Amino acid sequence: MLQHDEGSTPQGATGQTLALRVRRVEGAPVVAARAWLRGGARVETIPGQALVSGRMLSEGSRQRSFQRIALEAEDRGVLLQSFGSYESMGVAIDCLAEDWELSLAWLAELLLEPTFDAERLSWVQRQAAAELDSMLDAPETRAAQAFQQQLYFPHAYGRPLQGSRGSLAALTSQDCRQFHDHARTWGGCLVVTGDIDESAVEGRLQALFSGRLGSSGELPEVAPPQGRGAARQEIPLTAGEQAHLYAGHLTVPRNHPDVPALEVASVILGAGSGLVGRLPERIREQQGLAYHVDVRLAAGSGIDAGRMIVYVGTSPQTLGAAESSVRQELERFVNDGIGDDEFEDARSYLLGRDPFRRQTARQWADVLTEAEFYGLPTHRPEWVAEVLAGLSRQRVEEAVRCHVHPGELRVTVGLPPAAKAC
Repeated sequence: MLQHDEGSTPQGATGQTLALRVRRVEGAPVVAARAWLRGGARVETIPGQALVSGRMLSEGSRQRSFQRIALEAEDRGVLLQSFGSYESMGVAIDCLAEDWELSLAWLAELLLEPTFDAERLSWVQRQAAAELDSMLDAPETRAAQAFQQQLYFPHAYGRPLQGSRGSLAALTSQDCRQFHDHARTWGGCLVVTGDIDESAVEGRLQALFSGRLGSSGELPEVAPPQGRGAARQEIPLTAGEQAHLYAGHLTVPRNHPDVPALEVASVILGAGSGLVGRLPERIREQQGLAYHVDVRLAAGSGIDAGRMIVYVGTSPQTLGAAESSVRQELERFVNDGIGDDEFEDARSYLLGRDPFRRQTARQWADVLTEAEFYGLPTHRPEWVAEVLAGLSRQRVEEAVRCHVHPGELRVTVGLPPAAKAC
């Protein structure tokens, strides 16, 4: 069933509907088309299955080989990408406005007619394995991945999107085809923005996709995150001289009503420009304990809960002092509340930043897709402004007390070779 309306389907909906959003965006003569199918790694049966299946959508169809897809896209200056993420898989196309009909035909072709060729699958598997090796060779990323597992195990968020080398090697064309077949029944959203005739685009999408996606599938139940290991863990790194400290715990999913308040609180703590905020001011500027400090209170929130995450890049010699400062500042933040000035400054920052998310066709496509996928009117600037204007300092403090728990922090410390935490 293809649905077109100004509302949004509920976040985490069981599928059954393929929602449609079309919007004319004045400016450059370009078009951005997005197709997201629900599912992703959170419901895969083999780690890495969603990533590889999504990437295979652009690796050959019943109409064209992967070489022909790549050459024809290059000849027309089309940016084409297929993907698999933790929550979805799909296709993104950016093209000149004069090619909008062709781009929609390609969108349908790649989404509905992939071949999952075994030779191309082998290439995508090797690519994903190389990415995984490179990612885990980076000290900061290795520590971050251990922290993810510490929070989310056995949920898919606790493992790399690529899975493991072993799980990647085990994938077959049939595994990818079956995953894609299921995703086609789970619904999702189609979004097209740019220099377009909205009625013409909507009619073409209806002709291409009606009855071919969604309508019958129920998303599988997912085991909730439980976490793994001790509340504090140290992991040895194979390179680098810096220690990497990650601290936090699970908070709320994307559609939780406290997310806007937590975004304001995040800015106050240090999630704005990265140069100001309570934690960067104390740990980096006043105490000189860190090279970099970052804070988020609902990082990675989606269908499942996001997480509070405090990251500090420091030396092994100052790690203990930096960790103590993180704990003390979070306790002060929860117990003592926030000031009127810092509340207003943080809210003004978010209000001032928001319009820059909707300037181009590509930005509008991404904003509309996320809004539809998560069932939130975040694409409407007036809604964002109204929500932020409706917040009070007291409301933000209540959200912080409800969702930030310094006594329940889980901590991962990545230590460089031969280093000991102090």
